Formats: sequence, C-alpha cells, structure tokens
Amino acid sequence: MIFSRQIAFWGEKKQLRLQKSTIFIAGIGGLGCLLSEILVRSGIGKVYLCDNGIIEKPDLNRQIFYTQKDIGKRKVDIATKRLSEIHSFTEIVPVGVNIKDKNFILPSDISGVADCLDNFESRFVLWDKLPRNKFYVHAGVERFYGQVVTLIKGSSPTLRDIFSNYKVLEGPIPVCAHSVSVISSIAATEVVKNIFNEPVLLNRMLVIDLSDFTFIKLDVK
Repeated sequence: MIFSRQIAFWGEKKQLRLQKSTIFIAGIGGLGCLLSEILVRSGIGKVYLCDNGIIEKPDLNRQIFYTQKDIGKRKVDIATKRLSEIHSFTEIVPVGVNIKDKNFILPSDISGVADCLDNFESRFVLWDKLPRNKFYVHAGVERFYGQVVTLIKGSSPTLRDIFSNYKVLEGPIPVCAHSVSVISSIAATEVVKNIFNEPVLLNRMLVIDLSDFTFIKLDVK
C-alpha cells in the first residue's frame, strides 16, 4: 500500500482524515511545488493548485517541478502533470487564475488553505475570501529566512494585523532552494497537523534563519 509507512506510526484513522480533506494551495512556485508534492504523497484526497504564472528561467533554481523544457508553459499545467504521475489517489484541480481578480472565489469544499504566495496583496485577498473557522497556513521565504504560522479565520488575529508593517520589495525576491525546501516542508507538516486537529503553530509564528540555523517561535497578536 502506498501509505503503509506513515500509517505505521500515525494510524489508519488519521490517514482517513487526510483522504477526506481538501486543501487549496495558493502559489505553485518554490514553496508551493514541494508543499503540494508532500501533501499528495501524504494522501490528501483533493488539492486545488492556484497560480496564473508562466515558467521562467529564474524559477529553475528552486521550483522543483519545472525544467528547461517547461519554460513558457503554465505552472498549473506542469504541476498538475507532475503530481498526477505520483499516484491516482489524490484529485488534482488546476486553477489558473489571479487571486486578485475581482471574480475570484475559494471553492466551497476546502478544509483549509496553504498560502505559498510571494506578495502580501494577494495574501490579503486570499485571507478575506477564507470562510470562517477554516485554517490558513501561511509560509513565506526570502534569502535564508522564512516563517510559518497557522491562523483560524474568526478566532486568530487577521493576516493584516500580523503583517501591518510589511514592505513591498522592488524587483525579484532573493531566494534559494535551501530555505524554500525547509519552509515548504514545515508548512506541509503544519497543514497535516491542522487536519489532525493538532496544529503546532496556531497563533505562533516559527521564524527560521538558515544562515546560523536559528529557529524561534513568536506569539502573534
């Protein structure tokens, strides 16, 4: 059985929870590629892949689904193909839209959201669209730094409250595969922990600096 190694330690009941869950993954770039692969290999029943981007050469240093032959193609198309080749257990739904589009809505069947976006304007729109009581796992990365936090719509501080002093960076965000891999793995684990009703980072932001391997947790208000 595909999932026998993980069922051996977290059990069939939790695996069934994963099977019955649906996750909306916003952003299929560096963070979203690895996070979505981990969730599919974990046995999530359904994932939405949301991204309207086109694959470009600078993406290849960290976005693990894409190769030189994919340059110029839609990210959601290639990501859907790659994930579908892993197994047929997970339903994969590509959503090739811009979250900031005024007609964007979240699907009604989601269990929660994984925010793998690269700008706060889109993140704030995504948060505003999130139904009450649904979980929102935010992941962000820059250079050797990154952060992950779980918020619950209606009971946690809002995303705007937490990132009220964010600054818009000019030009491409400096980033490498090392920090992307660590942050996306932790975020994927936190999504699974939310499905198990065991979030570790609920209203607590894990901040990581890989330049000296610093890991700290900060309460968010």
